[in-house]
Amino acid sequence: MVALAGLTLLSSPCVALAEPYFGGYVGTARTEDKDLRTELELNGVPFVNGRARDLTFDSSVVFGGKAGYFFGQDVLGGNVGAELDVYHFEPDFGAQTVRFAGTFGGVTGDISTRLQSANIDVTAVTLNFVYRYHLLSKPEYPRGRLQPYVGVGAGAFIATLETRTSTFDANKEIRDTDVRPGFQALGGARFFLMPNIALFAEYKFIQTETFSFKFKESGTISGFPVTETARDRADLTSHLFYGGIAFHW
Repeated sequence: MVALAGLTLLSSPCVALAEPYFGGYVGTARTEDKDLRTELELNGVPFVNGRARDLTFDSSVVFGGKAGYFFGQDVLGGNVGAELDVYHFEPDFGAQTVRFAGTFGGVTGDISTRLQSANIDVTAVTLNFVYRYHLLSKPEYPRGRLQPYVGVGAGAFIATLETRTSTFDANKEIRDTDVRPGFQALGGARFFLMPNIALFAEYKFIQTETFSFKFKESGTISGFPVTETARDRADLTSHLFYGGIAFHW
């Protein structure tokens, strides 16, 4: 009886269409301009407090991998799945001149200032819920050889900012890491080269909460000992375009 029940379950349409998969991808990440909120104290005395306008980020390579599972239940000609999606990109920004609105050296105003370059590393660990539609179905491709899909997800975004101090006689490397939640929406399509191997192309929109990077470093200014305490804050809005290969079974 148990064996008969197991055979019946395995032969049901829902289980037959259930499908685990994993894949890897590489592409381009483009990050929108953002305001950078900056606060800086020297020996505990506020020196800078304001907002650098429209900071421009570099485009970068994005690479990652995903592992997921499509459930067997048919929904409007397709089915629903869930996937773990992990990826990395580096929206650095180069030295650039920006408008700064706020307090600078005790004077309030809107001035043009030069920002140091900075390296930013972002690693995302996210969970997506995906709906795919089956097209070009045939006996050897019962789920469709072409599968357009859309999805939404959320997760943890781990960002590290590394730059240099800008006030000391001899500037120093400083870095900090912060973790914030973020939301993403995605869309794409996969095409099966063989029943278990597919190529896919995908677009992903990302919006994070505001990262907060804190620095504390000691040095000298004109030979006098000074401790610099700083805090930089910004969120990220990025657009990811990439392609990859996935294995389904």
